[in-house]
Amino acid sequence: MERNFVPDIEDLIPPTNDTAYKRILAIGDIHGNFTKLMTLLEKVSLTDDDLVIFLGDYIDRGNEVGEVLEWVMARQNKDNFIFLRGNHEQMMLAVAYGREDKITWLFNGGQATLQGLSKMKAKDADFVDKFLTFANGLPLYHRMTIGGREYFFCHAGVDSLVPLDKQNESFLLWAREEFFQTYDGDAVIVSGHSPVQAFFEFGDDKPRPIKYPGRNILMTDTGSFLKKGCISCVDIISGEFWQSEPLK
Repeated sequence: MERNFVPDIEDLIPPTNDTAYKRILAIGDIHGNFTKLMTLLEKVSLTDDDLVIFLGDYIDRGNEVGEVLEWVMARQNKDNFIFLRGNHEQMMLAVAYGREDKITWLFNGGQATLQGLSKMKAKDADFVDKFLTFANGLPLYHRMTIGGREYFFCHAGVDSLVPLDKQNESFLLWAREEFFQTYDGDAVIVSGHSPVQAFFEFGDDKPRPIKYPGRNILMTDTGSFLKKGCISCVDIISGEFWQSEPLK
């Protein structure tokens, strides 16, 4: 298998792997693209020796939301799977519990989720309630130390002026430019949310995970819902990455 590496990944990978896992896999935004997810995982070949961290945004935009949720929720109790919350799950929960109206959510792809949930409800009358319980319990971040170095996994980013253990929900789910421009910490922040295509030019090449220049930030969102976009998975231990195939 050809080995691909994130540019400048040597600045982010730990000096040693002293965890119980052979690989620490971070997977970026899925956005209802189940077929792409399956082509990615076929390449990754997950095992019980992997810790798999999904960075949120399982729903909205893609037309296979129901299938994505069915797959994800079937693994929510596995010890080596961690599912974080994304801003799209947050928008959906705000609508579901009456804190916001539907307009913003629908504008950002919520209709695809409503259709997917309706499809799954036809198979399982309790599916929507199960999904809301699942989404409501999703953590906002995951912290771990590998080889003496701290790694902080979240959907969007962090507030550079606040300690990692006191981060604001809004930054963790929505941060973009301010995070990229100001974060100067030693901890490696592994995030999704911001498609790399919005920040870097790839020409005819496939977009790939990127270390943000001058920052200890690994960007994993390669625009699954965009033209030429894909879902990416990065092994934090080695810097190797895999990507889904485009839809035919």
